[in-house]
Parts: sequence; structure tokens; C-alpha cells
Amino acid sequence: MLRVYLIALIGSLVVSLVMTPVSIYLAECFGAMDPVDSRKIHNAAMPRWGGIGILSGFFASLLILWFAAPEFRKLLKFSKEILRDGKVYFTLNLGEQLAGILFGVLLLFILGLVDDRKPVRAGMKFLFQIIAAFVAMIYGVRIYGLSVPGLEAYSHFPVFLTMVLTVLWLVGMANAINLVDGLDGLAAGIVSIVSFSFLAVSLVQPMVHSALFNQQMKLAAIIAAALLGGNLGFLVFNFYPARVFMGDGGSISLGFLVGCIAVIGTFKTTILAVLIVPLLLAALPMADMTFVFGRRLFQKRNPFEADRGHFHHRLLDAGWTQKEIVLLVYVVTLIFSVISVTVVGMKK
Repeated sequence: MLRVYLIALIGSLVVSLVMTPVSIYLAECFGAMDPVDSRKIHNAAMPRWGGIGILSGFFASLLILWFAAPEFRKLLKFSKEILRDGKVYFTLNLGEQLAGILFGVLLLFILGLVDDRKPVRAGMKFLFQIIAAFVAMIYGVRIYGLSVPGLEAYSHFPVFLTMVLTVLWLVGMANAINLVDGLDGLAAGIVSIVSFSFLAVSLVQPMVHSALFNQQMKLAAIIAAALLGGNLGFLVFNFYPARVFMGDGGSISLGFLVGCIAVIGTFKTTILAVLIVPLLLAALPMADMTFVFGRRLFQKRNPFEADRGHFHHRLLDAGWTQKEIVLLVYVVTLIFSVISVTVVGMKK
């Protein structure tokens, strides 16, 4: 499958490099510009449809795989009945699972593009995020339960808890990446490191007797490779000093994809991989989102109301430069990623 991962990575990278300048032109033509205000870091209006470049690379790489990699088409045909208490819970088809993910991403991407040009109410955005997460869940992106290291028994969550946890996780990740996108190259760099880490996790994850688990890991790795390529191509134009921002169309979509990879890439594995690995990889954006939301609620304010209370704003106010903050976050995220890959590798 290494060939498939490389095609996904390189294809997405090349298309993103081509389409990101196009996204700048489109943003300028349609007025999707990020204005200057007291909360913003930049000193001039900036195009914020850069998500077009990232997502174009992502979708194009999957299309390339469909035509160029028979292994990919074969993988998507895989299906398996999921049993619970000896009865068929539902039938998981990887092609349908990927379709559910892509539908959710496309829905959030379009919503974000609209929001980047003309602000959409927070309640409406939240509703669409729930719909996207629910669709992905229906088609197989689900947190089923946990198994404990050293024990053979697998503990299934009740159906309702599965639904709630899955939707909360996907919506939470979508907003976490969106909220951390405040400095040149910050969100794209975090997602790049996390995507690379999930790809590495899938490569060091030991093969198990469950064919479904092995196939799920392959699909997660393909999505991670495509996401990595798209972000690297975009970073060429987004790293300080940035020429374009990814906007909500990019950040919400990327967060949603990271959340999906975390779920399907740790399907029916041990509690370490289900909880520790995804949480370590997403530690910084999730911690920032939790702190910001908690502070706004404590102050009896709308939790979705933007302000200068994020960790990168506080470091800027303390005298740090954009580059220093971004590189610090890269290093911390990379450390968490190495720990995550090590956790999985130790299970061999």
C-alpha cells in the first residue's frame, strides 16, 4: 500500500500547489477577503479562500487513486457485518464510509466558503457541523467502544452513547482547528504534522486477525496522506508572511477530516490507541478550544464570539513573534506525535 500512500501524497501536493494561487485570484474576484481589525494580526486585507487549494488537492488525489490504483478500488469494495451480542448491528462498507466522510467535508467546505465571504450565524454553522458529523456516523465513522490492553473482551458502547460521542468528537475537532487558525501557517502546520503522524501510526500499527481493522487502517492512512499533501502545498503560500488564509472553508473541513481519521484509524483497538493517540495528536487545538470556550461561557458571552483570548494572541502580547509562536507549536505538536507513534509501536 506504500505506493498508494505516495500517489495520494504527491498528487494532493501538486494539485494544491497549482490551485492555491487560483484560490487567491478567486477570493480577490469574489470579495472573500479578511479585513483588518483590532483582533487580527495582518496589516492588509487577505484572501481567505485558501481552503480551495487544500481541498482541491485532497479530492483530486482520491480521484487519481481511483483511476491509477487498483488496490484503492479493491479496498473500497471491502464490507463487513458488524456484530453486537451475536446479531448484525449493521454492515460497514468502506466505499460508503469514505462517501459519508466526503459528503460531510464537502458540506462544511461549501458552508465555510460562504461564511468567508458573508458571515453565517454561529447557530447555523453549528447545525451544519452536526449534520455533517451525523452523515459520516451513519456511514460508519463511529466510536463503537473500547478494549482494554491485555484483555480479549471488547466493550461496546450503547448505541445512543456511540452517536453522541462520535458527533461531539467530529464537531469538536472541526471547531478546534478552526479556532487555532490565527497565525500564518499555524493551523496548516498542525494538521500537516498530525496527518503525517496518523500515516506513521498506520504503518507501525501491527497487523491483527481482524480484516476489518486492517482495512480501516489503510483507508485512514490514505486520507491522512492526501490531507498531508494538500496542506504542504498550501503552506508554501501560507507560512509567514502569508499570501493567503485557509479561511473557515479550509479550517473546519480539515478539523472534520482529522476527527474522521482518528475514529476510523483506531477502530476496535485498545483504549490506548482510541483515547491517548488521537488526544495527543490534537492536544493543542483541543486545549485551546476548551480554554477559550470555557472562558467565554464563564464571562457569560457567546462561546463562538471571536476575541484575542487564544494562546497565540497571549504569546504575541507577551512579545513573541509569529514565527516563534508557530515554530513552538510545531515542536510541541511533533513531540506529542512522536509519543503517539511510540505508543502504537510498543504494542508490537
